[in-house]
Amino acid sequence: MDLINFNWSEYWANNYSGINHKSKEDLVDFWDKFSENYAKHILTNENLNGDIKRNVEKFKEIFNLDNNTTILEIGPGPGTYTIPLAKIVKNITVVEPSTGMSEILLKRAKEENIDNITIINKRWDDVELHRDFEKHDLVFSSYSLVVEDMGESLLKMNESKNKYCGILTFGNLPVHKDIYVKIGDILNLENTKKGDFSLNYILINNILNQYEIYANINIHEKSFCQYFNNIEEAFKKYKSGYTKTRELELSEDQINDVKKLLEDTLTKTEDGWTYNTESKEAFLWW
Repeated sequence: MDLINFNWSEYWANNYSGINHKSKEDLVDFWDKFSENYAKHILTNENLNGDIKRNVEKFKEIFNLDNNTTILEIGPGPGTYTIPLAKIVKNITVVEPSTGMSEILLKRAKEENIDNITIINKRWDDVELHRDFEKHDLVFSSYSLVVEDMGESLLKMNESKNKYCGILTFGNLPVHKDIYVKIGDILNLENTKKGDFSLNYILINNILNQYEIYANINIHEKSFCQYFNNIEEAFKKYKSGYTKTRELELSEDQINDVKKLLEDTLTKTEDGWTYNTESKEAFLWW
């Protein structure tokens, strides 16, 4: 294997590409439906909010953020980083295809009297520099580069910056890997041992190096908590990890077996079920 001339962008496209989803529309529809639950567990988790505050302080120092800074954020979700960053900088333009997420973000901004956020309701794959937006000081993404061509997307990020680019993603194996593998065993599905359910910072860095872009990398501890109202909600979430990439019909026995697995794996609380664990987060910037 010739690692010097190896095409990492092509390798990523063949193994991790967002094009594996059944359709772009299905992915957006998934996040529209899951947005409220996702926002709830993100915005109410104390440990996670502590991680976010730590990262924002790190961003302020590394990216020299002040009230003259402009940010282009890819996939802001419910505004996990958008809201705290908007309080620091001049303005933020976000690229978010999910109307469900956008509505939550706008509602939060209104509640906090924030009026410097502009939303582009498109996928990152579909926007163009100088057509949909102009260059920004910082181009930033947090766990949201689900794209068709990672190489092209990273180059677009690089071309859209005036000063910096930053990416947050998983710093270790996917936190849900053990559950997905066990479900894969129950459903007798192939290729679930690999556990490729998240972005891989090593591949992102290799692609950047391929383009002679050399990023700084920091790996740090991160809390992880997923909240579900009930087992049925948890079942739909984990099932979606497979139905986004393939057609899947389950028998009644398979459905019951997966739900039993989730009852044994998740933690019962007074008002729902949680999945808590510690993981690692990778922060790449250049």
